[in-house]
Amino acid sequence: MDAVGESGQPAATQHTNGRPSVGVYRRDWDADKRQAAALLDMVEPCWAIYYGTGSRLFFAIAAWNVADPLIVEATDVGELQELMREAELIGATHTDSHPKSAVWL
Repeated sequence: MDAVGESGQPAATQHTNGRPSVGVYRRDWDADKRQAAALLDMVEPCWAIYYGTGSRLFFAIAAWNVADPLIVEATDVGELQELMREAELIGATHTDSHPKSAVWL
C-alpha cells in the first residue's frame, strides 16, 4: 500500500493474517509547539527543553550543576523563558524560595 500519512510520512500498515492491509496514519500532535520547544532548546544551552504532548506543557530541565534537579514548566514558551530566568537567579544562589512553577526534586 502506497498511502502517505500527514506531513508526508509514509503510513504504517496494520494487518491480520488472511486480511488485506489497512493504512494507519500518523498524527503529528502539536507540531507547532514541539517545534517551538526544539528551537528554544537550540538557543538555551544551559537547559534541556521539550514539549509534552500528553500534558500539553513546555518543560525546561536545568543542565548545569545544581544541588537539586530543577524542572520548570509552563503553558507557553514566553512564560517558560520567564520562569527559566527566575530559576537561574534562584539556582545561582540556592535558597528556600522557588519560582512558582519550579519543581525541586
